[in-house]
Amino acid sequence: MKYILIIASVLCCSIIFGQIKPDFLPEDVNYEGLDVRCFCKPGIRNKSRSKGLEIEYGFMGKGMFKPEEGSVAAPFTTYHYLSQLEIDFKAPVLRTEKLNVLVGYKYFIENYDLNEIGADFSSTFNTLNDHHLKSNSLSLYMTRPLNETKYLALRFRYSTNGNYRNWINFNPKYAIYKGLVVYGIKPHEDLEWGIGLSFSQSFRRTYLIPFLIYNRNFNDHWGLEAVLPASIQLRYNINPKNLALFGFEYESQSYRLSVEETPQPTFDYAFNRSAVLVYGTLEHQFFRWIWSSLKFGFQMNFSTEFEGKTDLTSGFRVEPSNGLFISLGFFISPPDDLFD
Repeated sequence: MKYILIIASVLCCSIIFGQIKPDFLPEDVNYEGLDVRCFCKPGIRNKSRSKGLEIEYGFMGKGMFKPEEGSVAAPFTTYHYLSQLEIDFKAPVLRTEKLNVLVGYKYFIENYDLNEIGADFSSTFNTLNDHHLKSNSLSLYMTRPLNETKYLALRFRYSTNGNYRNWINFNPKYAIYKGLVVYGIKPHEDLEWGIGLSFSQSFRRTYLIPFLIYNRNFNDHWGLEAVLPASIQLRYNINPKNLALFGFEYESQSYRLSVEETPQPTFDYAFNRSAVLVYGTLEHQFFRWIWSSLKFGFQMNFSTEFEGKTDLTSGFRVEPSNGLFISLGFFISPPDDLFD
C-alpha cells in the first residue's frame, strides 16, 4: 500500500507542476521504442504488452490557440478537434542467443480541424487546417545479452516530419535522426533498471539527453514501469487477458511547415508542440495474438511554437487549450509462451 501512496504523490505533483514547461525536454523528445522486449529478453514478469503491429486512432475535442506574451491579437483561432492516426510495425530479422535485431516502420499523422481563423498569421493557420502533418519513421532495434542479468539495447531511427503532400518525402529539410543506447540490469524477473543516452539531430537542434529506466513488480497484480523523466505508469494485471495502466507521459512532435501564399514568398516554420498526458489505459486480449487498447485522460498543453526558419518568416507562440482526449487501438502481441 505504501508503494501506491508514493506513486500517487508523484502523479499529483506532476499535475500540480504540469503547466511549467520542462526545458530539459525538447519538443521532439520521444522515448517510444524502448520496449525492444517484443522478441528479446529485457522486460519483467507481467509487463505491459509488447506490440508487433499497432493501429491507433486518437481524438481531442475543441479548443483555442490563445496568445502567449501578446504574440497574436483577438479574434483568436479556434479548432473543432485534433485527430491522430498511428500505424506502427516491428518485425524480427535476427534472433540468436547473443543478438536480437528488429526493424520497424511507423506512420503518424495529425489533423487540426479549425473552426474560426483569426486575423493574425491567417495564412499559417489556413495551412495547418488544409494540410495533414505527417511523420514517417524507419527504425532499427538491437539487443545483446551481456550475461544472465545484464544487457545492452540500441535504437536508430530516421524520420521525415512535415506537411508534405505525398506519402513520404526524403527532402533533407524534413529529416530527423535519432539514436539511443541503454545499459540494462535485471537481477530477477520482478525488477529491471537501466541507464541510457538519447541523441537527436533535426531541423530544430542537436541534443544529447540521459534517462533512466525502472520497472518493478510489487506483487502478482501491481507493478511500476517508468522511463524518467519522460513517463511513469502504474500497472494492474487484472487477469491474463486484461490489464490496466495509470500514469503520465511527456508527449511531443515537431514538423517542418511550409506556408505558400501567393504573391508572397513561401514561409517556412518548424512547428513544435508538447504536452503532458495524465491517462488511464485498458488493454484486453480478444484472441491469442490480438489485443485492443482504450486510452483516455487529460492533456495539458505547453506553448506551441511556430519557429521561423528563414529571414522572411516571423515566428510566434500560442497556447492551445487543455482538454480531454481518447484513443482506441488494436495491436498484435506475441504470446508469452511463444519463445519458451
